[in-house]
Amino acid sequence: MDGEYAHILAPISIGRFTAKNRVEVSPAEPFLCTKDGQVTPEFIAFTESFARGGAGIVTVGDSPINQAYADENHFVVNLSDPFIVHGLTRLTDAIHRHGALASIELNLRSHVFPADMSRGDIRRIIQDFTDCAARCKRGGFDMVMLHGGHGHTVAQFYSPLMNKRSDEYGAGTFENRCRFANELLDSVRGATGGDMAIDWRMSGDELTPGGVGIDDAVEFALAIQDKLDLIHISAGNMYEPASMSYTIQPAYMPMATNVRFAERFKRELRIPVTTVGSFNLELAEAAVRDGKADVVAMIRQFIADPDCVNKAARGDGDGIRPCIRCCICTGDDPHGCPKPLRCSVNPAAGRNPDYDVIRRADGPKRVVIAGGGAAGLEAARRASERGHSVVLFERGPQLGGSLIAAGANSLKDDVRRYVRWSVRSAQSAPNVEVRLNTEATRSAVEAERPDAVIIATGSEQFAPEIPGIHGDNVCFAAELDLGVRTAGRRVVIVGAGLTGTETAAALRRDGHEVTLIDLLDIPEIDARGGASLSVVAALRHIAAQAGVKVRTGLMALAVTGEGVVVQDRGGGQETLACDTVALSVGVRPVSGLVDELRGMDVPVLTAGDCAGRPGNISTAVLGGFYAAIHL
Repeated sequence: MDGEYAHILAPISIGRFTAKNRVEVSPAEPFLCTKDGQVTPEFIAFTESFARGGAGIVTVGDSPINQAYADENHFVVNLSDPFIVHGLTRLTDAIHRHGALASIELNLRSHVFPADMSRGDIRRIIQDFTDCAARCKRGGFDMVMLHGGHGHTVAQFYSPLMNKRSDEYGAGTFENRCRFANELLDSVRGATGGDMAIDWRMSGDELTPGGVGIDDAVEFALAIQDKLDLIHISAGNMYEPASMSYTIQPAYMPMATNVRFAERFKRELRIPVTTVGSFNLELAEAAVRDGKADVVAMIRQFIADPDCVNKAARGDGDGIRPCIRCCICTGDDPHGCPKPLRCSVNPAAGRNPDYDVIRRADGPKRVVIAGGGAAGLEAARRASERGHSVVLFERGPQLGGSLIAAGANSLKDDVRRYVRWSVRSAQSAPNVEVRLNTEATRSAVEAERPDAVIIATGSEQFAPEIPGIHGDNVCFAAELDLGVRTAGRRVVIVGAGLTGTETAAALRRDGHEVTLIDLLDIPEIDARGGASLSVVAALRHIAAQAGVKVRTGLMALAVTGEGVVVQDRGGGQETLACDTVALSVGVRPVSGLVDELRGMDVPVLTAGDCAGRPGNISTAVLGGFYAAIHL
């Protein structure tokens, strides 16, 4: 056991079971089952990767307990189908063969509130949960997680805000508020006996006006703890947009932000407490070491690097690929038209089992890679993994390319961690030679006698050709993030996309007066971008709260000593007074080398922005990955 992670790698008893360590894969929806909710080989491979990677508990995500919910939530495990046991058995076999406990989350989201349910409806819901728990037992699961949080149906019965019943299931007394949960737990325990552990997921604080707060939540947990083996403390209410960032935290939120809630439960309850919400292995170790939780659940860190626990156990914490919390994996329309899970930094995720093992090449090749940004670094790592010898040309003094600017903003700690990992892992990969301050010209490439070439020269920012654009009061927004230029007190940022808004929010927090301008309206800008809409929404909220002004329908015509001259859609003009004009109007491919190397007698592949369609970290990494795989 590695001493650095001794606390999270220690075993823990949960009911009649012992988890080999205190790291849990928290429930998620990878949307890899069939449309009607049957288990697939792809879903098994995805789930097994976490068990193989060292997790102590692997929890399968949001699984409908009745057909009505399953009809709205496709491509996830449909527990309402009695024949699901066949697939569950294969799934739990895959988890158990690696020594992990198998858990599954049972949930109901309904459009019907408690007040609109008959007593028969309530009894039917309890029976549905019970029948599904029994199927999970038959399918080989060790534990069921009953979802009693995030404002879903089970949580609503305890909430005075959402439960307007006036009978014994209403919120008039504490006993009545707890009645549904108590009856549900008794029924599930009766059907599963002592053969399964029961975990209860709840919001430590719904963070919703009039909703269940921390004191109320703890009182409830104390009332039901004798019927539980484990309690899982999350936060937020999925039906209250303002609290969503605490349920699924974007990059702009502090990591481990909800551990404060688990800590309170840990102090007052007798049963083990799980915390969840933007953890990596270092933060997980601190949470357990400091007595704030007994178990730490995470999913995005596992998606980014399924082998993260094994790496921690063998003392290779620096080798763990970090999650950048871009929320691409959570999807933007999960219950409308969901897509299979994808990850910005781990192209293999969700493409299981195709890339669970990266196949060694039939014969090693000498590969020249031009460009040391996201695409080039991924290509170098993967080419090395396949047994090739790599020479990487980077024209600048350091590796990272556009990643450096992407992580420079004070809101982007996650990207900075990824940049450090990406550079470190590529430099340390076997048979990778890095040449900094070296331009990848045709003659330089040919001198290496390569068997293949990967061009990953990325993109560059551009400025609109308008009068005054080269003045001393004009710079790129990224230059402000990097600290190579200093902003005056009043700043106008031309371009209200993700990058410009991040710069605006950071400048406003530092005391500058900031106005974002754009010709397009905000919904159109956000729809065109490649970022997760939940992340964009969180950033817009942060910028608005900070006091960033936004004006759309404006085109920059010129820059003067007084500010930027703009024109509205009606042709009216004005000057927006400012000390600094910052540009964030997009990038264009650096594709000259593509033309220069045309006609070489070896394969020449492109990866990332230079291929002609500028994207983001996700598209660049995927491009580098595929280029190396296709060698």
